Amino acid sequence: MTAPGRSFTAGAGKAAVELPFSLLPVDGFSSVHDPLQVRVLVLDDGEAPLAIAVIDQTSIFDDQLARTRKILRQTCGVPPDRCLIVASHTFSAPHVLPPDRVPEAERKKNELLAAAVDTAVARAAHEAARTRGPARTGFGRGICRVGVQRDVPTPHGWWLGADDAGPTDDSVGVLRIDRPDGRPVAILVNHAVQPSVMNGSVTRSGERRITADLAGATAERIERRYGDGTVALFLIGAAGDQAPYLTAVRTTVTDDGALLRTDVHDDGFALVELLGERLADEAVRVAERIRTTAAVPPLRVLHDRVKVPAQVPPAGLHALHPAKEYDFTPAGTTEAPIVVARVGDAVLACVQAELNAGTGLDIKAASPFPATCVVTMTNGAAKYLADAMSYDRITYEAMNSRYARGAAERVAERISELLRSLRPRASDADG
Repeated sequence: MTAPGRSFTAGAGKAAVELPFSLLPVDGFSSVHDPLQVRVLVLDDGEAPLAIAVIDQTSIFDDQLARTRKILRQTCGVPPDRCLIVASHTFSAPHVLPPDRVPEAERKKNELLAAAVDTAVARAAHEAARTRGPARTGFGRGICRVGVQRDVPTPHGWWLGADDAGPTDDSVGVLRIDRPDGRPVAILVNHAVQPSVMNGSVTRSGERRITADLAGATAERIERRYGDGTVALFLIGAAGDQAPYLTAVRTTVTDDGALLRTDVHDDGFALVELLGERLADEAVRVAERIRTTAAVPPLRVLHDRVKVPAQVPPAGLHALHPAKEYDFTPAGTTEAPIVVARVGDAVLACVQAELNAGTGLDIKAASPFPATCVVTMTNGAAKYLADAMSYDRITYEAMNSRYARGAAERVAERISELLRSLRPRASDADG
């Protein structure tokens, strides 16, 4: 329980990434369908605050991560090691690249893009700090099928598609943060699906449009449902091998092994709304059943870096195709960062890499907390951390990884150890 004299508080904020007109086109995108957003939640148990920030980007590189942490520290007083910064993982957003990875001709645009995102982070963080007040928490779980296993067998090897019989995690974890009067400060939604409905799609006129995709559509619908400043944060789960059930672009493998793409173009945005509506409505249904409580154990955050086997990554995505054989070349060992955080009765098990759904299910099954959320794309990005079955099948996730066979299982094992160390202690109950 919360110690006597110590209050649990929360504040949340949201801000659009306002892209200057002069920035477009950028990174292949020539217009904006719906604005990218930054959403920030700050929690405080009276001892140390915790910040959760979700940024509508495909991935977040180290230099931007450092800037975001600095903003959260200056604005909300949250130390860097108490920040969980998550990319929503929309595939339809321009990358904010480290300066040394940007060609000279594109450097100014990259600086403008980085500044626009940083400004949105600051505005959302200021709002979170401004609205901080007494709060209560609760957790619930539902079921929604908006994703599908994307690894499918073809005559030429496993490739990307849709396999209804393949492993998925249809659960929807919902963490609700309320004001004392019952109005939600924030609704956190954890689900194992990539927000990639519009990945690779172009309009009928041939342009790519920026969109927050499924993550944005889900969050926006929840926020409209509750109003009054409620902020909805989409926390992407173990979705490395999970695609939206419906996508604008469909890729099939022809008899001769070629990849054939078909695109429904602008009509894909209707699919975004359809799937976002389904996921949001289930999250709201779950949220309405949650009874929040002020008896909140201390916020706890644990970090670790797990030494795992490494492999040589591919030269580029162009080098990947369905294959019956593949040279997984060992490259010694590397480290996989892990963060686990306890918020009330819920725990967040966070990694940089993209885990497969099966690994996420294994982590939940081994956790001593029924309310366990697996969150990927946290505090950086590290491509795929595929399970052993992916290496057996030679899937896209296994080939497109710098982690070798066995790494995912080692990370899951270590997460389970950390979660066990977060089990309620006598001091929690005594305050």
